[in-house]
Amino acid sequence: MNTAPVGTGAKRRRSALLLVAAGVLAAALVVTGWFAVSRDRPDEPEGKRAGVPSIFPAPQHAKAGTGEPVPLNGHVYVVAPAGTDQASTAAVQDVVAGAGGSSEVVTALANPREGSSAIYLGVDSAVAPVLNELQLDGDSTLRDALGHAEGYVVATGQPGGIPTAVLAGRDNDGIFHAVQTLRQLLKDGSVAPVLVGDWPLMETRGVIEGFYGTPWSHQARLDVIEFAGRQKMNTYIYSPKDDPLLRERWRDLYTNQELEELRELIDTAAANHIRFSYALSPGIDVCYSRESDLEDAVAKLESLYSLGVRSFVIPLDDIATRVQCADDLREFGSGQANLAKAQASFLNDVNARFISAKDGVLPLETVPTFYNGSASTPYKRELGRALNPGIVVQWTGEDVVSHRITRKSAETAAETYGSPGNSRRIVIWDNYPVNDFSQDHLFLAPVIGRDADLHQSIQGIVTNPMIQPYLSLPAIFNYADLSWNGPAYDPAKSMNAALSLLSGPDPEVQAAVRAFVDLNQDWQDDDLTPSAPELRRDIDQFWADYDAGKSPSEGLRSRAELLQRLPELLPRMAMPGFAQDGATWAAAAAEYGRGMEEALNMLEAARRGDAQAVAAARTNVQGALKTAGAKTQPTLELGVVTPVLGNGELTLFLERALQAVPPQ
Repeated sequence: MNTAPVGTGAKRRRSALLLVAAGVLAAALVVTGWFAVSRDRPDEPEGKRAGVPSIFPAPQHAKAGTGEPVPLNGHVYVVAPAGTDQASTAAVQDVVAGAGGSSEVVTALANPREGSSAIYLGVDSAVAPVLNELQLDGDSTLRDALGHAEGYVVATGQPGGIPTAVLAGRDNDGIFHAVQTLRQLLKDGSVAPVLVGDWPLMETRGVIEGFYGTPWSHQARLDVIEFAGRQKMNTYIYSPKDDPLLRERWRDLYTNQELEELRELIDTAAANHIRFSYALSPGIDVCYSRESDLEDAVAKLESLYSLGVRSFVIPLDDIATRVQCADDLREFGSGQANLAKAQASFLNDVNARFISAKDGVLPLETVPTFYNGSASTPYKRELGRALNPGIVVQWTGEDVVSHRITRKSAETAAETYGSPGNSRRIVIWDNYPVNDFSQDHLFLAPVIGRDADLHQSIQGIVTNPMIQPYLSLPAIFNYADLSWNGPAYDPAKSMNAALSLLSGPDPEVQAAVRAFVDLNQDWQDDDLTPSAPELRRDIDQFWADYDAGKSPSEGLRSRAELLQRLPELLPRMAMPGFAQDGATWAAAAAEYGRGMEEALNMLEAARRGDAQAVAAARTNVQGALKTAGAKTQPTLELGVVTPVLGNGELTLFLERALQAVPPQ
């Protein structure tokens, strides 16, 4: 949808980068001290969580085990009964390799070598015997978890004297999620003794590439899909607004080369237990009553079905808000209610002719032309009445970009888009951290303002990210937490965990990432995301000391020095794409840092009466202001723009410093 005003690098080996990032998370958490306690259900007794490593998303249940850690840095049997999910089996082997061990995949464990360990994985029925040996067959945690779709259990023990971890899933998705938790339980090459029982509270959890502006590269899409899978998301909606074959040329079929790229996305999604959802947007020039347009839409969807796509969306957003086609005017009439009637007729036909006729296809989803607000309108009433009740509606909240989304609002929207007595299933298309409407800004604040109990009124939530894919990863991490277990979601802890994961274990890099993120907090003057809070604290402390005639603390000078090193430090992150996406902002921040250091030198020189040093520093401050304010960030439609940092805090400090020492 249109949040914008009218009018990358070489390929990397994704698995290697993400494996490195995942492998350093536990160490990074310890080194940084950004958070230290396990997150869990608020009503879980603290004693049950003591000793459990931090797990993200927060599990429904987690408690420390009574046995010894399970070493994975030696020989490890991966016991995967016939039919076990291959992607999960491969992921376990990656975990073992990352721990420094060697894995041997077997379907059953017989005569294990001395000193070995074992990891059992499979659906609950396949690993029931070993769970029984661990005396967990009657455990309520296990029953809860394995009774939910995508639920899983991670348990440890020593059946038969062999150090063992069991990864049981309600289904294949659950098995894969268990592996992602296993990654986070590793410390010093061993798995902490635990019992985790977990499942998601939302059915749909993911990312929609739905912004305007420069589309993501193919490599970036692959990386984001893999990252989302690691965070237990399950949905990626392919809907880039600037892909002409989705909108302007929606009737055209893809070339063989284009299909190959799509096939790689689809296959990568499947390997990471992500549903690849294809969003065809015919609304610009479709005639809803024209048989040939219906046939073209079905043919396009059929071409994606043949590649393995089983989830489809027909977005009808950002188009004319009235009936346009002459055939439609004759068939349905004019006015917004009749637009809804025409759209419902078309969607129902697509649903009947394609969705319902295919095996394994998920319910059709759509984005209405009027996709925000919960109040009833003639358009929404008619759409709710006429649209097949099985078709899911995507909705953005009360506004196009909604700062708050409440359970009550979502419940009202479900009633509004439904029919009397039958609420519509709603997926929230959440327009954060999307920045197509403000392409000189980055939005790196944690996800806030969403009710913790949204899962009780919606099917799920998908985040619409920034034009910069790797800078969007922290928010994607937050949404994974929020949609999995909203009641346990803590924005600050989730963001700190995300930044630890992306930074890696180097303390200098971690400090640089935090300083950079601090400069990109502000989100449309939202009180919950104040602009550059850490920078502002240092600036306020400096002026308080300076105005009182005290020797200022070194906090601001240290920050200025750190900002100057951002272009050097950020590329050393475990996820280097973050630095590439933010390069122009980091360069501007470095110039501001130089200006801050020179401003501090100027103020000190003025106090000691060194006019020559004052003049030199003043010139340098002015030069830094000019360089930092240069237009350096290219955009697709708006030309080259100036990267905005700290929402003016940096500029205000430098200007105040210049005013405090008038030129001689």
